[in-house]
Amino acid sequence: MGVKLRLYNFLINRNRIVKHHYEHFVLTHDNIHATAPFVSWGYAVWLNIKYPLLHLPDKELKYRQKAANESCSAFALTADETAKALCKADIVSFDVFDTLILRPFSAPADLFYIIGEKLGIPDFRTLRKKCESDARKQKTATDDTAEITIKDIYELVSKETGVAPQLGIRTECETELSLCRANPFMLEVYKKVLSAGKTIIITTDMYMPEEFFEELLHKNRFDGYDRIFLSCAHGCGKSDGKIYDIIKKQYGNKRCIHIGDNRHSDIKNAAKAGFETIYYPNINNYAKDYRPHNMSYLIGSVYSGLVNARLYCGTNCSEAYEYGYKCGGLLILGYCHFIYKMTKEKKADKVFFFARDGYIVKQIFDRLYPDIKTEYIYWSRTAATKLCADIFPFDYVRRFVSQKIGRNYTMKEIFTAMELSCTDYSLMPDEILTNANRKRVEEIVYNNIKRIADSYSAMTDCAKAYFAEKTSGCKNILTVDCGWAGSGSIMLDALFNRKFGMAITVTGLLAGTNTRFQLDSDFSETYFADGKLISYCFSSSLNRRYYENHHPDMKHNIYFELLFGAPEPSFAGFGTEGTLNFDSECENAETVKEIHCGECDFINDYLEVCKAVPYLGNISGSDAYAPFSSAISDSRYLTEVFADTVFDDTASGRKDKIYLSSVLRCDAYP
Repeated sequence: MGVKLRLYNFLINRNRIVKHHYEHFVLTHDNIHATAPFVSWGYAVWLNIKYPLLHLPDKELKYRQKAANESCSAFALTADETAKALCKADIVSFDVFDTLILRPFSAPADLFYIIGEKLGIPDFRTLRKKCESDARKQKTATDDTAEITIKDIYELVSKETGVAPQLGIRTECETELSLCRANPFMLEVYKKVLSAGKTIIITTDMYMPEEFFEELLHKNRFDGYDRIFLSCAHGCGKSDGKIYDIIKKQYGNKRCIHIGDNRHSDIKNAAKAGFETIYYPNINNYAKDYRPHNMSYLIGSVYSGLVNARLYCGTNCSEAYEYGYKCGGLLILGYCHFIYKMTKEKKADKVFFFARDGYIVKQIFDRLYPDIKTEYIYWSRTAATKLCADIFPFDYVRRFVSQKIGRNYTMKEIFTAMELSCTDYSLMPDEILTNANRKRVEEIVYNNIKRIADSYSAMTDCAKAYFAEKTSGCKNILTVDCGWAGSGSIMLDALFNRKFGMAITVTGLLAGTNTRFQLDSDFSETYFADGKLISYCFSSSLNRRYYENHHPDMKHNIYFELLFGAPEPSFAGFGTEGTLNFDSECENAETVKEIHCGECDFINDYLEVCKAVPYLGNISGSDAYAPFSSAISDSRYLTEVFADTVFDDTASGRKDKIYLSSVLRCDAYP
C-alpha cells in the first residue's frame, strides 16, 4: 500500500464523522482540492483534531435554498458554445458517468442499495464499497495498479456473502442499465460534435467490461464514437493519467480535447498529457447544498439526483416551475400513493377530491390508479358553514362574526357575507362590530340560528341533489384535501348523516393539519384519534418536527396550497336555483399552471425510475414534506418565487388582494 493511501486511511477512513465532513468538503470544493491538495489535507488534520482528539460535538452540515433560479447555473456555456469549443480539436474525448450518463441518485454508491435489495443482502452499500476498496488494495500490492474489474470485486463479495460472482455481476450490470439515463445537455452537445465530423472517443475509469459500455451508450443514443478507452482494459486510467498517453499514441499528433467532471482525473491529468480540456461541473456536487438533508437515504438520494439533473442540464425554468418540481412533485406523488393505500384499507366506494386543493392531486391519482372511482367535488368552508349552521352553530358564529372583531367590519358587510340582511335582525347597517357589541351580535345569531338555517333551505336542496348524484351507490367515501382542520370532511359527514339521512361513512385525508401555533390547534384531535381524519405529512402525533415548524402566520399554509390549487375561480357556494356559484376572479392562474407543470415533470421523471424499482413509490409523509420544509426555511427564496403572487384575505370574508411578497418582507423569520 502506498504512503498516500496509508495516510488517507489514517486521517480520513478510520473515523466516520471525519470522513463525512472531509468528503463533503472535497465534493463542494473540488477546484481547491485539485489545484491545492494541501488545503484538503490540512482540513483533514483539523477534522482529526476537532473530533477524535477534542471530541467536539458534530453539528449537522448546513443546507440552504438558492435565491435565484437554479436552472442552467452550473455550467457557463450553452450546448452550442460547448460543442463549438470541442470542435476546435480533431479528437473529442468524453467522460461517461456524471458527464454523458447520469444515475438517478445524488451519490453513485447509492445504486448499491438497489442491488443489495435484489440480492437480499442488508447493508450491501457498505459491503460493496468495502470490497471494491479491498480489491484495489490487493491489485496495487500485486500488480502496482489500482485498476480492477467487476469480477475482482464480486469475488470478494462472494467470500463475504455467499452470492455467486456471476449473479452479482449480472445484477449490477442490469441495474445500471435500467436506471442510467442520458444527460440531455451532453446528448445535445454529443450530437452536434458528431454531426461536425469530429472523431469521438469515450474515456472512462471503470471496472465494467467494454460490452457493458457499448450497450449503455447505445441505449442512451450515444452512437458513432470511434473507440472506448477503458481503464480496467488497459491497466491504467485517468486517475494516474497514463491512459491519455495511450490515446496520444493511438491518434498520433492530432489535436485532442477531453471533457469531464473530475478536476484531477479529467482536467489536471489530461492537461499534463497535452490534451485541451473543458471542465463540466458534477451537478450533484454543485447542487448538494441546495437539497434537503433530512430525508431518508434512498428516497432522498433519488429525489436529489432527479432535481439536480432537471435543473442543471440545460433547462431554463421559471421560478414557479422550479418550485413545483422541487417542492410539489414528490409531495403530490407520495400523497396519491397514500390515498390509494387508504382507499384499499378503508374499502372506499369512491374518493372525493375537494375543490380547489384536490385539482392536481385528482389528475395524477386518476392517471396512476384508473381502477378507483373518483369525483372532483365543489365544496368550500364557507358553503359548509352555512349548510351546517344549525348543526355547528358555534362554528358558524365564530367564522362569520367572532373572527371579524376589530377589523372595521360593518353589520351590513357581515350579514351580506352570511347572505342575510342585518336589518331583518334589528341591526344598523353602518354599525361597526367591536368588542363592546360583540356579545349582543353573537347572541342575536345564536338565538336565530334555526331561522338562519331555514333561510338556506334552497341552497340546502341544491346541495342535497348535487351530493345525491355524486354518492349514488356509495356507503363508504374518502375525501381528499390539502388541510388543515379537516372541517370540510367533518361537515360533509354531518351533512350526509345528520341532515340528509344518507347513512354514508366519510373519512377525511389531509396532507397536513393545523399546527400548535393556531388558536384552534386541537380543533380536530378526536377525529384524528378515532380515524375519521388521517394526515399524510404531519399532525400532533405524526412527524412532530414538521408539526412544530409549520407556521401559518408566516403564510406557510398559502405556499403549501399553491402546490395543490387549481387555475380556476374559488367555489362560492350552492345557489338558490340549483346552480353552483363561483368567484369572478382566479388569482395566480398562470403561476399555478407553472407550478403544476413542474410537478408533473418531476412525477414523470420519478415514475421512470419506479419502472425499474417499483418500491420507490412508497414515499413517506416525512420525505414528501421535506423539500417544502427546506423551501420555507429561507425567506429570500420565497420572496423571489412569489414576487408577483397575490391571494385573497378571506379569513374575515373580504376579498382584499394582498401581494404575498409584501407579506413575506414584513414577516419575522426565525
